[in-house]
Amino acid sequence: MGFWVGAWLHDTPDTGYDAKGKRAVVKHLCFGPLETRIWYQCKDGQYCREIHFIEGLQAEELFTDFISKSEMLKVIEAEIALCKKYNQTELSVLFQAEKEEIETS
Repeated sequence: MGFWVGAWLHDTPDTGYDAKGKRAVVKHLCFGPLETRIWYQCKDGQYCREIHFIEGLQAEELFTDFISKSEMLKVIEAEIALCKKYNQTELSVLFQAEKEEIETS
C-alpha cells in the first residue's frame, strides 16, 4: 500500500510492536543500493530513527538515534505532505492518525 518517490518506497505504519518493543511509524526503503530509514515509536514512550545500509560501501552498518517527540512529529508531517503531493489519500489518513495519537500522548 506504499508509494514510490524516486528510488524510495514509502511504506505504511506498523500496527503492532516487534519483539524489541519498537513499532515502525515511518518507513523508507531504497532498492538501489539497499538501505532502510525507519522511524520508530518505542513501548517505553521514546522515539528513534534507524538507518541500515544493507549493501554498498557501508554495507551492514546500522545507526540508531533517539529523537524527540517534536522531531517525530516533523517526520510524520513531512510524510503527510508527500502523501498529499502523490495523491495517497488513504496513507495520508493513516499518518494523520499517527500524528494525532502522538500529540495526545
